[in-house]
Amino acid sequence: MLTLLLVLRVIHILGGVFWAGSSFLMTGFIEPVVRAAGDDGRRFMQRFNATSRFTTVIAAAAGATVVAGLWMMDIVSAGSSAFFETGRGLGLTIGMLAGILAFILGFVMQNRPLRRMAAIGSTVAASGGPPTPAQATQLENLMGTVRLGGRLVAGLLLITVVTMATARYWPS
Repeated sequence: MLTLLLVLRVIHILGGVFWAGSSFLMTGFIEPVVRAAGDDGRRFMQRFNATSRFTTVIAAAAGATVVAGLWMMDIVSAGSSAFFETGRGLGLTIGMLAGILAFILGFVMQNRPLRRMAAIGSTVAASGGPPTPAQATQLENLMGTVRLGGRLVAGLLLITVVTMATARYWPS
């Protein structure tokens, strides 16, 4: 059981660090620069999303983090609701709920729209010209959804990181 707990903890921490760090980097630094760069920034992000596996790797890290965390929570709590009444249990629960919500929002507001944007970008590239007004509007709307999703996910992951890092010190 100890080996399983250690493996789950490593997966949870490394996946969470990568997921949260990437979220903070994209939302706090890369997205504002891309937005300020206008069409060049838009082309960069289209190329980045079309040629890198970033969204796939982030989704995998987020999924592994959530699954490992839920599994560890089940082991640590031993299925008893009494654990969740302790300060540590409360802190971990708040972090868990914020992390799960971040995962769901990331999928709905970032992953899916980015895939739709890549499909539109491929269609535009195949046509050899600029996007039609309808495609440009759709791309802009999808980017707005991705941007808002990024901010929400980053905020939720900040809550997750802080509550989980400090949960052991919460008074019971």
